[in-house]
Amino acid sequence: MSAEIALTQKGERWQRSGHPWIYLDDLDRPDVSLSGQIVPVKGSQGKPLGLAFFNAQSKIGLRWVAQDPERSVDRNFWAGRLDRALKLRERLVRDSDAYRLISSEADGFPGLIVDRYGSVLVLQSHCLGMEKILPIVIDLLKERIQPTAIVARNDSHVRTLEGLPLEKKMLFGPRPDRLQVQEGEIKYLVDVWEGHKTGLYLDQRENRLHARDYARGRVLDVFAYQGAFALQVASRAEEVLAVEDSENAAAHLKENLSLNGLTNVRVERANAFDRLRELEKAEETFDLVILDPPAFAKAKQEIQGAWRGYREINLRALKILKPEGVLFTCSCSYQITDEIFSEILREASRDAKRPVRLLEIRTQSKDHPILMTHPESKYLKGFVLEVE
Repeated sequence: MSAEIALTQKGERWQRSGHPWIYLDDLDRPDVSLSGQIVPVKGSQGKPLGLAFFNAQSKIGLRWVAQDPERSVDRNFWAGRLDRALKLRERLVRDSDAYRLISSEADGFPGLIVDRYGSVLVLQSHCLGMEKILPIVIDLLKERIQPTAIVARNDSHVRTLEGLPLEKKMLFGPRPDRLQVQEGEIKYLVDVWEGHKTGLYLDQRENRLHARDYARGRVLDVFAYQGAFALQVASRAEEVLAVEDSENAAAHLKENLSLNGLTNVRVERANAFDRLRELEKAEETFDLVILDPPAFAKAKQEIQGAWRGYREINLRALKILKPEGVLFTCSCSYQITDEIFSEILREASRDAKRPVRLLEIRTQSKDHPILMTHPESKYLKGFVLEVE
């Protein structure tokens, strides 16, 4: 660590909110040569405030590392944070060998994600400062977890905002083929090299297991991807229709069905919006509809369009539910808050002329903890509704 970076008065007010980021515009003439370093941070009046990663190339100028300005940020510091993260997963994760080990700021590792798929770890780094200390983190992961391989899936566009290159590479061990992992009673084949995110949507793990409680009769799983929801509910349902637009994902879904010996799941390749309208027109009905679409809004200016998209799919889903049927509907768009999603669902219920009861509101699995001062860490919401 070297020269300090000072906050403006506005930046200092923001710092008192506890948010783990300070934006570049709220720094007082920072020395750009310090980019990538852990720097001492002081307030507008010179008071020491803590230590943070600095990046002059990002809108997020500072990411807090420690609130104690005297803290020694060495290997032992990161080892302590890793051990705390691992202990949390040991307490919370049951019946699965695929889950999140490190969830960035919520676990005290700014911009770093580490997911576990059996003996293989998949890492994503979205912070310049964290990128520079990755050798320490990798060494600790090898020591604590003893993985057979560590994959870097640094191909997310978010990295470009930090001035980091997009890349996929092996950090340790041989490049793995598709892996088999367990989630409850279900097995999945996962491609950690080419699959979405790090291979599987681990943030929905607990929701997938929970959805089984609502499964009966005929189930529709829309935006099925590789079938994680469909497979989990199949044992409780008479039949499941899984709708997926991607040819590769649909083929992968069928392989997962074969792996589990499931014969009551039918896979259809179709556009979700079109297929929902077709099912309504054909007067088909279901006891449970699951909607788990990709993010429709990744920025504030996309909220209006996302609103229309979410309203459309939920309206169609409500129309094809049987009396006392259940809609398990999700949004992973951070910009679509619980309040906005509630209003969208109220509109859909009104326009569908199907009164609904809210049974529960769900969020991401507990291995994706939510930092209360970091609203961005809470992005996934799931509403479970029952129609009359």
